Amino acid sequence: MRAGLALIAALALCATPAVAQGKTKAGAVPQSVQALEMCETFAKGDVLAVEAAIEKGWDAYEETAETPFVKSYSGSKELPGIGYATMFALVEDYPQNTFGYCRVDVTEVTGDAQVAVQSIQNLDRYEGQAIQNGDGTFASLAGTDDKNRMLLAHLADGKFVIQLSNITPKADTAD
Repeated sequence: MRAGLALIAALALCATPAVAQGKTKAGAVPQSVQALEMCETFAKGDVLAVEAAIEKGWDAYEETAETPFVKSYSGSKELPGIGYATMFALVEDYPQNTFGYCRVDVTEVTGDAQVAVQSIQNLDRYEGQAIQNGDGTFASLAGTDDKNRMLLAHLADGKFVIQLSNITPKADTAD
């Protein structure tokens, strides 16, 4: 009987971590990754990017365009743990490609932006190289599934920057 109780107790202890794992909340997405995701939305030319940014707390708006082939956007937001961020995005329409660009600048880092750069480097959807030296932390990355998505992120001189470029080939159209 004691052996049976001991076995039940042992099984209960083994099962407890598995049960607890199911109830554990996933960690919050780091602020730097959230800012990058917003840049990805703009750089891919999403027509609802401004609305999506506003929903995420950005003060975002479309700029007046110089040409019908260019759309530009601006925005700003406090990134908790990093600092006040400004964003600029641009989408250019060419015959064979669409070029998207987005940049986020935090000119006065208020938190641990080293973690911000590391969080971006750790994303599975990007690969590349990183350098950490006396000047700062720098990452040069490209999309793992899309080499036309290029990303620079750095922390240097108390400034944190995300710079994303995206080239999207257009589908061939029949003449």
